[in-house]
Amino acid sequence: MWGYSPALDIQLEVNKSATNCLGECLEVLIVGAGDARHIVKTLASSYLYRDRIITYHVIESTLEQVARSMLLLSTCLEKDLGLQEATRYYLEIYGNTLVRPATAKYLVKHSDRLMDIPTNTIDCTWLSLENFKRRDKDRLEGIFKFWERATRENIPVVEYWDQRVRKSLKTRYDYRDGVFDWDYHMVLKSRDVSNLTVQEYRFWRNNGIAFTWLEGEPARSNPTLVSNIIQHGPGFIHYAYLGDITNGPFFTWGSEEVKINQNKYRATDIAEREIMRSIHEIRTKEPLCDELIASHRDSSILNGTLMIEMPSNAMEQESWKRERNKYRKDDIPWIDIKNQKVIFHPVTSLETLKCKTEYTSKFDFMWIAHNMTKQLPNLIPLVKKGAIVLVELRKYLVELREEDLENFVKELRDIGRKNGLREISDINAKKHYIAKFYKC
Repeated sequence: MWGYSPALDIQLEVNKSATNCLGECLEVLIVGAGDARHIVKTLASSYLYRDRIITYHVIESTLEQVARSMLLLSTCLEKDLGLQEATRYYLEIYGNTLVRPATAKYLVKHSDRLMDIPTNTIDCTWLSLENFKRRDKDRLEGIFKFWERATRENIPVVEYWDQRVRKSLKTRYDYRDGVFDWDYHMVLKSRDVSNLTVQEYRFWRNNGIAFTWLEGEPARSNPTLVSNIIQHGPGFIHYAYLGDITNGPFFTWGSEEVKINQNKYRATDIAEREIMRSIHEIRTKEPLCDELIASHRDSSILNGTLMIEMPSNAMEQESWKRERNKYRKDDIPWIDIKNQKVIFHPVTSLETLKCKTEYTSKFDFMWIAHNMTKQLPNLIPLVKKGAIVLVELRKYLVELREEDLENFVKELRDIGRKNGLREISDINAKKHYIAKFYKC
């Protein structure tokens, strides 16, 4: 449902590490990122570089992750949202089991619009689903329909979360706060995790709410975190919440940030600042000044840890009536992105792209998630000689110990060596969150 390494500016990484002189076009392959963070970050930073056509080819393991990436990207690109409004919508949908009513209303409205993209009844110039088969497009449409309906009906996602925690901890469930504290202090803190507070982490482990603010109470379920959604007759079948319950969505935006003015900021504050900066830069192609960020915040509460109580069951289970949103098909809500496009590929492409001549030695840059490294033999033929290959490491995975991190790096080196990859710099399993290679 989310990644485990910070968002990267792909153009910056290419310029730092490229062994070849790159032309006017940049072909990028992103495998298993779990969200759209690298695309958002690269879009935001594009004004810093010369004009270049960038095509992002994205492979995710599930259609739910494809749909979430579409939702998060479109939230950043929607021109009618206020800056803080779009930022908090993004963060709540991204990492919270419960969202504020205003965010839920946005999710209902926006899901209603996104379900028209797979059927090509609404024009979306920055996105392509042409590589999906008809049945996959139908499933994507069904996922958006489910989100719209499940948000109104308020499915019990917190109960799903608690069932996962109970199953995971078993007899330790009654002592779960002690388990969460141990994971934070003995694992995460030893890996140089800054800004994430123990209160934030413990609260998220208990109920799945990662990002909180004083202004508004999260009371509506976030169905975008539900897995394996299948339309069945007039209704839907799903497999509740099957995602991460131990690590959290805190490490993708600003986990490497240092203290600002020697103040201690929460992970929420850092993530809010970085998302706000990205959305502003995408819209204006100008840097975001600190004064503008401050104007959206109450500085008196920045250095404290904001905690909230869970809503009452009556509020959480309240159902909304369906009100079909009316919009013109030619009323495009997204800002115009020149020279950049996102192309999604089905997960079967992991096996099939290497057999297609048009994809052989096509990509200038590849990013691959830590749980996709076994696919490297299938993917290396797709990148050019001298191309940059970044592999996500497992630094932020709480369930792994130091020897597990070292073993992963050792296995990664072996796979890379056998498939023609060479390290750009040494890999430190405990300190680094990404391994950098180039294809020789």
